[in-house]
Amino acid sequence: MYRLFSTASLVLVFTGLCCAAELQGVITDWNCTEDMVRNGRAKVLKQRRSCSLAHDYRRSAYGLITDDKKFYQIDPQDNGRVLEILSNSPNKDNLKVIISGELQGNKIHIDTISLL
Repeated sequence: MYRLFSTASLVLVFTGLCCAAELQGVITDWNCTEDMVRNGRAKVLKQRRSCSLAHDYRRSAYGLITDDKKFYQIDPQDNGRVLEILSNSPNKDNLKVIISGELQGNKIHIDTISLL
């Protein structure tokens, strides 16, 4: 009985660590994301030109800022998918997307990504 309870508890714990999610927000440079949430995207883009994706959208890591000021790191393995969306968008600093995928803490692994 104890063994069954322990196994069931472990399964529940590991199941709770990741879950499917659908998030809407704006793609950003991960290194600028937290600052953008605190101070506003427009202000950060004006003060730190290196945060702008318009001039060079290739980054080692991307973030997503939701409308409710939460931010998530996009799994670096999914950079190719983000680059594809960015390369086809004329407005790279205000690229609104919907991402479906696995959420693990504040990191999301993309299953699907599309323009909003």
